[in-house]
Amino acid sequence: MQETLLLNLIMKIIRTGRKWKIEGNGNGWIFNRTFPRKFKAEIALKVYQEGGNITQYWKKCSDFKAKQSPKIPLHAIENVKKFLKEIRELNPTCDEIQEYGENAGYGVVTITNSERYFGPRLHDTWGTKSGGRVHIDIGCRGCHLMLDQGVAKDFIEFIKEKRGLNKK
Repeated sequence: MQETLLLNLIMKIIRTGRKWKIEGNGNGWIFNRTFPRKFKAEIALKVYQEGGNITQYWKKCSDFKAKQSPKIPLHAIENVKKFLKEIRELNPTCDEIQEYGENAGYGVVTITNSERYFGPRLHDTWGTKSGGRVHIDIGCRGCHLMLDQGVAKDFIEFIKEKRGLNKK
């Protein structure tokens, strides 16, 4: 027990380039790996000090991530909900969705196998996916649009202009 306590006292977390490493005396799973984030190195050190193995480390990391609640971008949600209401009122046609999709940029449109019309609906991937965001899903004829708050406004303007509704 005293040996383990002594080893634990001389272990420390150090940064090596863009990763984190546990430095200290001893051998085991904790010393022959690097960690992408400091909090993961801290979890590994705690698990190791408690006599745990790498499987327990992975479980603790998973539990830790599940407990983290991402800051929900309330302003983005409110903006997207406002645009969603307007898009629903405009009720875009398949032709309009497809034409907009043909000229949309990266991250706005994906090609799908479905030919059916779907949406518009609110889709919140904030905190659940890397690069997740609050956006509106709408699609037809193999074109799936993901309209975040910036693009949704542009889509609305596109439809209004196409229908001649922007005339003053």
